[in-house]
Amino acid sequence: MTSHSSLTTRRAGVINLSHPHYNLGAEKLATWLESDGWVVERFAGDPGLFGLGFDLVCLSAIFSWDVPKGVDIALSAGCEVWAGGPAFLYMAEWWHQQTGLTATVGLDSRFERQRGIYRMCFAARGCPVGCHFCGVPQLEGKEYTFDWEFQPTPILCDNNLTDEPVAFQEHIVRRYQGSGVRLADANSGFEPKNFTEETYQRWKPIMRGPWRFGYDYLPERSAAKRMLHILREEPSKKKRVYVMIGNEPFDACLQRANEVIEWGGEPYCQPFLPKTALSRKDYIIRHDWTADKLTHFARYFNRFLWKYTPLQEYRCGNKQPFNIISDLRIPLCSDTAKSEARAM
Repeated sequence: MTSHSSLTTRRAGVINLSHPHYNLGAEKLATWLESDGWVVERFAGDPGLFGLGFDLVCLSAIFSWDVPKGVDIALSAGCEVWAGGPAFLYMAEWWHQQTGLTATVGLDSRFERQRGIYRMCFAARGCPVGCHFCGVPQLEGKEYTFDWEFQPTPILCDNNLTDEPVAFQEHIVRRYQGSGVRLADANSGFEPKNFTEETYQRWKPIMRGPWRFGYDYLPERSAAKRMLHILREEPSKKKRVYVMIGNEPFDACLQRANEVIEWGGEPYCQPFLPKTALSRKDYIIRHDWTADKLTHFARYFNRFLWKYTPLQEYRCGNKQPFNIISDLRIPLCSDTAKSEARAM
């Protein structure tokens, strides 16, 4: 005989399509459902033939190229399906075309401030800068919204700590100091244009991880140089500078990466991607770039190969020479080049 309690049990599956990346939204959603009496099963990535009998399946994706992983799951779920996360900001129309379902776009007020035990947190949402390649203003707004009761976690994800009101920055620092939680990483970092010695001194007592900021265009040169000068006493490994590549000609991008090193930081190069990329290598090819050059440029700098060998001597995985500086038309590590080499 079936008990009354089993008849009323609601079962939900929450799937992080962006595994192995930690998905804060998925964790908040699962915690919120549990607080509402749901029995929740969490899945890291595509669960394949997961257990039947769910009343609700929730899909969450951080990156646009993870959204397609959810199509087959949604179409075969056999129950109500929710889909959301940052990736759906620009993929909602594509998702509807593929599944007929409507995704949640933007922050979900039902569980945005759901308390729980998480690896990451937001003390504030929004960013007033409005970089054209960034989805934060559309996702979170150009004006800040503050969570004065936020729970400190090892990773703080606020998108622009520099431009938050000084009183709120000081509040964040006090919350961390009072909680005993170690701030291992201010994940999205600071804005060089308005970063001052006062900003540095304000955050220095609790910063244990790297100081992160972006140097994405040559016009940002003076601001990036000034911020690295303010951080001059910090070791290079604690000055992590995001350098977008492919958005400017090769020489300009190379100049920015080299200047970060020259000024005492470490560059992390990110190829320019469309906001609806269906692959991590669905690059926007502009100027004098090729897909191979973007891949190997990022590999050279992000794997710290610049510490050991000049860029002109960089070799790719198959040990063939890859002259990334001069060879614009025949990237020797491409599949085409390999085929041509075998035919010779």
